[in-house]
Amino acid sequence: TIAEASICGLPCMLSSYLPGQEEGNVPFVEESGFGKYCGDPQGIADTVTKWLASPEILDEMKQNALKAARPSATIDIARDLSEI
Repeated sequence: TIAEASICGLPCMLSSYLPGQEEGNVPFVEESGFGKYCGDPQGIADTVTKWLASPEILDEMKQNALKAARPSATIDIARDLSEI
């Protein structure tokens, strides 16, 4: 998932999303700088090829993913629910 990828510092290549519940994932990943959205197979291949050819891009995306990560989100949500 996007959450797990960001915690691990991995880039995300999004190829689809469910309207409504996943729609916010695209701007979150793109604006956070650790991934892209493309529904076209050739566009996906071109993007990933560019990433893999550049250690600098991958390192920047890794740092951006780690900044966006929220590893304690599950615990935080459970704590908030227990206080209701």
